This record gives sequence, structure tokens and C-alpha cells, in this order.
Amino acid sequence: MSTPAAADLSWILNELAAFPHGRHALLLSADGLRTAASKDVGRDLADRIAASASGLQSLSRQAAALVAQDDTPWQQTMMQYKDGFLFLIAAGRGSYLVASAGPDVDVLVFSDEMARAVRRLGEVMGVAPRSDVVG
Repeated sequence: MSTPAAADLSWILNELAAFPHGRHALLLSADGLRTAASKDVGRDLADRIAASASGLQSLSRQAAALVAQDDTPWQQTMMQYKDGFLFLIAAGRGSYLVASAGPDVDVLVFSDEMARAVRRLGEVMGVAPRSDVVG
């Protein structure tokens, strides 16, 4: 967390990380900079994940051409690993929310919880969530 304002957002990220089977949560800017993180995410890890997640979002947006002929808006990227999942969604103008969860998480319920977290982040930040956010 790099600013006092970012510290004010950590409670929302901590709640998401504490959701059943949740692990970590991170708010980042579209250019890949860490804005805020849940309590168990160290600065170095947060910086690496923020940069990676920004790239993932960009790649995912470009891959949309495989899904639809028209310019379909990106909503969410989900990656599955042996030991869990990584989720990435839009979190307002120029911001993204990335969260990890264990392998037993209910993917739909966790995605809905992320959308609720985005709405709360928008209220605190004074930035309206993107209309194409799932949830």
C-alpha cells in the first residue's frame, strides 16, 4: 500500500481475502502499479502481481476477437492452477481487482463477491465501477 488513501481500501481487500477459500486480493492501476493489497501480500509480491495482472488484462482484451466478431468488452479473466484460482476484473476507471482463491472455491460465488467488493471500492474511491463488470 503506497498512500494513506490506499490504506483506507485494505479493509475491503481483507474481507475478500477472508471470504471462504479466498487467499489474497490486490487493487492495481491499469498501468500495472499496486494501489492497495490485503494484509498478507508483501510489497514485492504485490508489485509483481500488479504488473503481471495488467498484462493479463491487456492480453485478455485482445483475445476477445476469438469470442465474438464485434468489439465485445472484457469483463473478467480467470486462471486455474493445481492449487487454486486467480481472478481479475475491472474495478472502476483505470483500476483492476485481482484476487486468489483455493481450489475448493465456488467460482461463481467468489466472482459475485469480487463484484460486490468493486462496488464498495467505487464508493470509497468515489469512482463508479465500469458498467461491464460481471455481478
